[in-house]
Amino acid sequence: MELKLDADKFDEHQAIFIGEIIEQIKGKLEEAGLTGEKLKEVTGNIAFSIACTIDDTAGIEFDGIEVNPYLTFLASENELMHCGGNSFTHEYVFGVLDEVFGE
Repeated sequence: MELKLDADKFDEHQAIFIGEIIEQIKGKLEEAGLTGEKLKEVTGNIAFSIACTIDDTAGIEFDGIEVNPYLTFLASENELMHCGGNSFTHEYVFGVLDEVFGE
């Protein structure tokens, strides 16, 4: 596998990726009975927390082992697309959240 730097395409993929995470969280919370503004608020908070973990802004450590995720997307059969640094999916959460909730 080769890493391919493509910041513009990566940016687009991040927004789609966080949108899917938001949709899945929303669906599970709806199944649990949440509705309205509370559904949106809790969905956004969970999505933001997950995005920060993916983006390596949350500081992941367990039993003295530090873990640093680095998000990539499959660009082709032998290429992984990246942006040249840490992802920033957390920056999309609340804008995409509004789109998902039709606002």
